[in-house]
Amino acid sequence: MSESRVSAVRCPDYDTARVKESVQALLAPLGGMQSFVSAGQTVLIKPNLIHGTPPERGATTHPEVLRAVIGEVRDAGGIPVVGESPGYESLTTAVWKSGLLPVIEELGVPIVAFDAWTEVQLEPGHLVPSLPIAKPVADADVVISLPKIKSHGLVVYTGCVKNMFGVICGTQKAQYHLRFQDRETFSRLLAEIYAAARPALSILDGIVGMDGNGPRNGDPAPLGIMLAGADGVAVDAVACRIVGIDPLQSPPIRIAAQMGLGTASLHEIDLAGPPIEALKTNGFRVPRTVRPSVRQRLMSGRTGRVLRNLFTTRPTVNPGGCRGCTICARACPSQAIKMRNGKARVDYNKCVRCYCCQEVCEHGAIQLATPPLARLLRR
Repeated sequence: MSESRVSAVRCPDYDTARVKESVQALLAPLGGMQSFVSAGQTVLIKPNLIHGTPPERGATTHPEVLRAVIGEVRDAGGIPVVGESPGYESLTTAVWKSGLLPVIEELGVPIVAFDAWTEVQLEPGHLVPSLPIAKPVADADVVISLPKIKSHGLVVYTGCVKNMFGVICGTQKAQYHLRFQDRETFSRLLAEIYAAARPALSILDGIVGMDGNGPRNGDPAPLGIMLAGADGVAVDAVACRIVGIDPLQSPPIRIAAQMGLGTASLHEIDLAGPPIEALKTNGFRVPRTVRPSVRQRLMSGRTGRVLRNLFTTRPTVNPGGCRGCTICARACPSQAIKMRNGKARVDYNKCVRCYCCQEVCEHGAIQLATPPLARLLRR
């Protein structure tokens, strides 16, 4: 099996039997689950659980996809474990809100919170000498990633590579946002985390994805597809082409390919299943942010703060939608959000444009707004 083989199937909805059949059909060109899992191995299944969000919203891995993958792992003789580190709420709350808990309990699968980690040492030349990878991930024999196809305010698209950011425990993710404020540098960090987490298989849930104000408060996007492969970079590249995105415009994919972690070139990908042209969808919307190369220049130097406020996309709070829950303020790594008269207010001189606030807002009250001068840069 080619490491850059990507399997694709159509799946119109989350009917239990249909998803099971689709996952089996998806894995067949890859050699089946037995190509990735051997009898007795512990298999850490890492869903995309950004926050506790109902499955119909398209923000989190659907329960039926998790059910089907657990079944395949068990049929191969593996011992499945589900693990995740959702943002700013307990894992128990997140799996309940997202509909994953009934499946996990019904199937009797252990669920582990990523609250302890192992320092994984990196070779010289990386951004950091080591990464605090969640201990269940580091200790697992096999890691399987279950991301979603979604738009993303910071990195354009989120899928296989970005999903592994969740193996960093708790508030350490916020610290990385604060430390690596530039989008290009942060994307390199994402690629390094993906490499350290070593997922053996990525199964991308695109039956219903999310576009617009993703990755949490966008709109459900019925795409009717699932993708899988050992090369998560290649899976992401195919997904991007299907929804009309140049994969090289998503910095984590481009940088991961440059680092040799996979390929983003369709000429180097062996696609099993319908051709991309037959799977393409129209109208998939991504957040409109300033080009990465421009953003990088604006975020540096003495004048960076002033230029950043004039040119870069920034989070804006809709006072009518804000409930004063303070979750955005608690999520902000630079402490740029304060509550005034029960509403969130952003100090743009402190804001690092990581968009964590927009990502975690439960009420969709935070949108990304592009200043007029930034819009001119896209022309």
